[in-house]
Amino acid sequence: MSRLLVFLAISSLISGAAWIGTAAYDALLIAPGPDTAAASFTIEPGATVKTVAAGLEREGVIRGAFGFELFARVTRTAESFKAGTYQLRRPMSYASAIATLTVATRAQEVELTIPEGLTARRIGELVRAALPHVTAREWEIASEGLEGRLFPDTYRFRFDATVEDVVTKMQETLDRRLAENGVAKDDAFPRILILASIIEREVRSSEDMKLVADVFRKRLDIGMALQADSTVNYVTGGDDPSVSYEDLKIDSPYNTYKHPGLPPGPISNPGMNAILAAAQPEPNPYYYFLTTPEGEVKYARTFEEHQLNRARYLK
Repeated sequence: MSRLLVFLAISSLISGAAWIGTAAYDALLIAPGPDTAAASFTIEPGATVKTVAAGLEREGVIRGAFGFELFARVTRTAESFKAGTYQLRRPMSYASAIATLTVATRAQEVELTIPEGLTARRIGELVRAALPHVTAREWEIASEGLEGRLFPDTYRFRFDATVEDVVTKMQETLDRRLAENGVAKDDAFPRILILASIIEREVRSSEDMKLVADVFRKRLDIGMALQADSTVNYVTGGDDPSVSYEDLKIDSPYNTYKHPGLPPGPISNPGMNAILAAAQPEPNPYYYFLTTPEGEVKYARTFEEHQLNRARYLK
């Protein structure tokens, strides 16, 4: 029995030493050879060390996600990864990979996705998350007067891009997409953009956007208030599907319950579907609509029909 225990102890020591040796090799010594492949690797803003480790292992940059995560925590670099896109080699030691991924100047690009319908303020929050050197004040100054013109899309910027680089690229993308879709930036375009910004916040599908655009067009033609909850939310900063009665009393030119016609400017940054809908509404007989909690849009020709829809779908 004593010989068995000695044998097991020696085996455990040998296995442990082998594991430690392998871990040390992975952590410090492994190096890419002359024929190893390059790997483009992106760290998203806010990514955790576990996410980074799993991605590196999946791409074949490191041999073990657990060992990488442990090494990063032991070396206190787990919170130091910089968002961006890096050119790495397969394979790399943990130390080499971390040395690259924790230095922002080694990142070539950052990816920034702007969803449709965000305000300039909310877009600024996403920009500053992707490009931490951009300050809130810089964004406020650069985006002033550009509500509606910061086109939603997926962008790639250099890690050191300026706030001017960002807003310029977004406006250039808007101009390019307008030209591609045959939308002229003529005297009518500012009204189209305002209407599109409201439509974007009211409904989601392109078909509903076209129908709602005509609902609003008819209301504008007869001097009827748009009564769009999204315009009130723009004033309050809220995001409620149905605004409160108190909010409806707010005296703001953006409150389309109190003031007929379009608000003075866009309330969001719309995508191309909303812009096309505003430019080319689909004729229909409706003057009212609502969105159910499930996201389905119900239309009505008269106020009485609309009230029935409210009672039926907004219980």
